[in-house]
Amino acid sequence: MKKILVLAAVVTAALVFSSVAFANSVKCAHGASCGPGSAGGGGSPTSGGNGTLPFTGLDLAGFAAVGGVLLASGLTLQRASRRRR
Repeated sequence: MKKILVLAAVVTAALVFSSVAFANSVKCAHGASCGPGSAGGGGSPTSGGNGTLPFTGLDLAGFAAVGGVLLASGLTLQRASRRRR
């Protein structure tokens, strides 16, 4: 049981620190990198652009991966507790 808790703590720490590591990368619409000065506002809505809307949604792949890790951890903990009874 102690090994499983240590493993869960290590996985959690890895997920937290990996999200902090990628926090500085600035992304524009649909994952494209922004140039200097392009991340802010200031322009009129009709000036320039290629006629597409900016991506304002969430990165669902990251949430699915975290959910999968949590599901696998829960199933592992359930199986480990069932063996001890």
